[in-house]
Amino acid sequence: MSDTIESSITDIRMAYRLMLHSRISEARQKGDRTAEKAASSELEKDDAQISDAGKSAQSAVITPQGGPNDLNVDIRLADLYKKIYGPKEQPEQSPQAKVIEFFEQVETQATLTYVSMEKVDGLVVRNRNLAETDRYRFEFSNGSTLKITDKWSNKSTTIWGDPHIDTSDQEGELNGDFKDLTESDKYTTFMLSDNTRITFTARDSGIIEQVDIFKGSQHLTGIGSGSNNWDEAGGLFARSVNNDGFSALSSVPMGDTVYAGGDGNDWYDAAKNLVWGKTTGPIVTNRPSSYIEFTYNQRITTQLSILQVNQQV
Repeated sequence: MSDTIESSITDIRMAYRLMLHSRISEARQKGDRTAEKAASSELEKDDAQISDAGKSAQSAVITPQGGPNDLNVDIRLADLYKKIYGPKEQPEQSPQAKVIEFFEQVETQATLTYVSMEKVDGLVVRNRNLAETDRYRFEFSNGSTLKITDKWSNKSTTIWGDPHIDTSDQEGELNGDFKDLTESDKYTTFMLSDNTRITFTARDSGIIEQVDIFKGSQHLTGIGSGSNNWDEAGGLFARSVNNDGFSALSSVPMGDTVYAGGDGNDWYDAAKNLVWGKTTGPIVTNRPSSYIEFTYNQRITTQLSILQVNQQV
């Protein structure tokens, strides 16, 4: 073994024994016999592991006058222990400051639209998403969402999801459910103020399979995404209105039935009990020739930034 390696091993053993003596001294001062005995035992094990020559050399270095356990506390051997095993000192950091920046942007948009009411004769299909009568407009936005709008009052009811009811003059998008009606689990009919009937084929916990609109002898079918016949190209409203309304009525059960009333999107049962909706405006009984629609939108964008800046001392 080279002199350098042997010297390094000796230095390590000396440091280790110094720490053991420090533990013995601290335990004795505190009266902790258990800790003192444990440290003494470790010291004895170390004595058994080194050679006689090594013990003599180390004893000459580390044993102070007055006895092997009479340690000079001025050496502060506890500091040596903390230096080796204690947490590392972190380098001193420069003072830091936080800068908070707040940004808010408000965008407002208002539109005023004048709409002339076009006279509609019977039931008309405009495209696969839109059909209407003189009073009502029916709009498929997708295979599971259809909106019924009373054009006279400009109030609407949206049937969406599995299926839910959303009336335009009430807060939120969930103002009722098909489950609120309990006689049928598959068919729900809306009887409108102009004697138009619209029947939904949809499980109370499903989505729209089919929509059948009847207006006198006219009949229009719409296919929803809950149907086995659904596809993106052939879904929603059919291309034309059929004249089989009277014969087709018997093939489509009414099921649960609600009746339009109030200000255009309030729905009542046969006993005139309110099921869905809330009257928030005047009850319209006459067809307007036109109406003005006012739309107001406000968008608020808020941004908060926190910057940390090092300061030079």
